[in-house]
Amino acid sequence: MSDNTTTNAFSNNKNIMWVLLSGAMALTFIVMMFLPNSGTGEGMIAVYSAMLWCGIFGAALFRYMTKNGWVGFAIGSVVGLILQMLAQIV
Repeated sequence: MSDNTTTNAFSNNKNIMWVLLSGAMALTFIVMMFLPNSGTGEGMIAVYSAMLWCGIFGAALFRYMTKNGWVGFAIGSVVGLILQMLAQIV
């Protein structure tokens, strides 16, 4: 007997691909914030982008750990804001 069930990648909390993709985007943007003359370390759009990508990564990570994704998004956004402030100092 063949099992013809299809899985939905969006509703599967244990899909590691979303954690990896969002983590790669967050890491890329964070590295660019600390590089000189990359154009992403200053301005209001940089703050929003850091908070957004770190928040998406936090949400994906928390959902993967079967926790509340909104709490992960909030924690990730705060981490992104702190990293943005740190990039301005360094």
